[in-house]
Amino acid sequence: MSDPKKPDLPDLPEKIDVNVGKEPEEAPIVRPMEDSGTRALADALSSSFKIIKVLMIGLVVIFLGSGIFTVEPNEVAVVLRFGKPLGTGPDQVLQQGLHWSFPSPIDEIVKIPIGETRSIIATNSWYAVTPEQEISGQLPYAMPSLRPGVDGYALTADGNIVHVRATAQYLINDPVAYEFNFRQTTDLLKNALNNAILYASAQFDADDVLYKNRLGHKEKVRSRFLQIIQNAKLGIELQSLDVVTYPPLFVKEAFDTVTQTEQDVSKMRNEAEGEAAEILRRAEGEAQAIINDGLTRSNRITSMVTADAKTFTDLLPHYEADPEFFRQRAIIERMGKILENSNDTWMLPRAKDGQNQELRLQLNREPTLTGGKDEGSEEN
Repeated sequence: MSDPKKPDLPDLPEKIDVNVGKEPEEAPIVRPMEDSGTRALADALSSSFKIIKVLMIGLVVIFLGSGIFTVEPNEVAVVLRFGKPLGTGPDQVLQQGLHWSFPSPIDEIVKIPIGETRSIIATNSWYAVTPEQEISGQLPYAMPSLRPGVDGYALTADGNIVHVRATAQYLINDPVAYEFNFRQTTDLLKNALNNAILYASAQFDADDVLYKNRLGHKEKVRSRFLQIIQNAKLGIELQSLDVVTYPPLFVKEAFDTVTQTEQDVSKMRNEAEGEAAEILRRAEGEAQAIINDGLTRSNRITSMVTADAKTFTDLLPHYEADPEFFRQRAIIERMGKILENSNDTWMLPRAKDGQNQELRLQLNREPTLTGGKDEGSEEN
């Protein structure tokens, strides 16, 4: 109930908006208080992301750095990118030094030694030997017959069999061709050398292969082997080739007997030919000496006769002018030479005309010494 003493007033609101007529302001945003655990987790995640970034960069650097490689002085290298050689021509071969390529599996490095001499041995036509016998160079024991399928051999032009072994030494001069043209180049070279042995042996008789013409057989093996490797373009250069031939073991003694006999015959023939040649040279020398001596004597006699004839021709006018004077002068010249070379000289008077002149010489016997005394003194 209202108070009758107070006037009736209208109802007023509980809150009065004092900003009547003003633009309303935005209400402030109230942010909740951050939790300390959330902040720590955020810091840990940030640090982890930084560490992972550094690790990834390091892994990339290591990955790229693993592609660095070195080529030694006695080798070359070829880079294969997805299995194919990188580059063309000479650029495919990397020489000595430091190089880089993408790591595997993108690139693959194939190093090929070129400075060392390699060797292959062809033994398809040789005896079956053990590794110990191969190292020591010994031959197996002689069997009563050839063992087909075990012992290798080569057929000769006269239908005989021989055993041949060859060793080839070579250098690589085209690394790309040697490494990539064929899968097993070493096996191919062995087959080529075995083929050359069989081919060459079929061109010669057994005696020529074993004894008489070994050099010819070796040269035929060499030429055939070179022909095969050149046609195949294997990229190698042959340095040396050694070929060894041997008869079957069970008939080797017979071969040795024949060979020794031929050597003895050849030695005797050589000695006889040497003696004959020596006798012929001596006879020719003596004949030439006789001829030279005769020529010398004839020349000397001819010179003397020529000189005497010239002297006679020069003195003939003097003799014809006064024969007696010339005779006396000639006697005096001759006597002067005689008296000059004599030790004792006696002058004899001239005999009268028509009378004989007698000259007596008294000669004493030379004394003979016997027992230290003179026999002539004892007689006296």
